[in-house]
Amino acid sequence: MEKVHAKIGVQKYKTTIKGKNLEFIADQSESEGGMNLGPSPKELLAGSLAGCVAMTVRMYADRSNWPLEEVLVDVEIDTETTPGTTIFKKKVEFKGDLTEEQLKRLHLIAQKCPINKILQNPIVVES
Repeated sequence: MEKVHAKIGVQKYKTTIKGKNLEFIADQSESEGGMNLGPSPKELLAGSLAGCVAMTVRMYADRSNWPLEEVLVDVEIDTETTPGTTIFKKKVEFKGDLTEEQLKRLHLIAQKCPINKILQNPIVVES
C-alpha cells in the first residue's frame, strides 16, 4: 500500500507532500490564489497517469530489447464536458526505429500501467 502525507499551514495554498523517499510542494496557480510553487492537485493526478504510462512502456521495451528512444505522454483531465464524469484524454507517442507491430504492442502496453488500471476501476474514498 502506498502512503503519502500532506501538510498545509497559513500560506495559501502551498502544501508539502511527503512520500517514503521524497518531499515536494503542490500549490495552486496565482490566478487561483496560490503562488504557483508546484503542480496543482489535478496536475499531480494527470502527472501520475502520464508518468506511469511512460515508465510501463519503457520497462516493456527494455525487457524486449526494442530500440525505443523516447516516450511522450500528454494527459488532460476534463471534468466539464460531461457533468459527473471525469475524462482523461491521453496521447502517447513513441520515438525510435520501431516496426508497426512494435508500435501497436507499445500502445497496448500503455493501457496496462497500474495507474491506468486504478482509474478504470470503481474508486472509493474513505475518510
